[in-house]
Amino acid sequence: MLQLLLLLLVDVVTLATSAKDSVQVTSYRKSRKIRNGPGWCALDLANKTVSSSSLHQCSGDCADDAACAAFNLKNSDTTCDLYDYQPKVFAPVSTCENY
Repeated sequence: MLQLLLLLLVDVVTLATSAKDSVQVTSYRKSRKIRNGPGWCALDLANKTVSSSSLHQCSGDCADDAACAAFNLKNSDTTCDLYDYQPKVFAPVSTCENY
């Protein structure tokens, strides 16, 4: 009986530890798009620009940067602009999307 209680206690501690160490999921929302037109691109000065070939990679770079609040994905030159703040100035650009 004592062995059963010890096994049960170990399972509860393991469950509590794995719940505490769970992965945090970060999501980003695309800025508004002009009807049947280009997406919005932030024109504010980015804090950092990194090479990125996909939305997945760019959003991952932003998620890995604790200060990142938004990003531009530029398809024309496969770069990603990271912002430590919410940009305020936007323009319609066919090769850029802001998230």
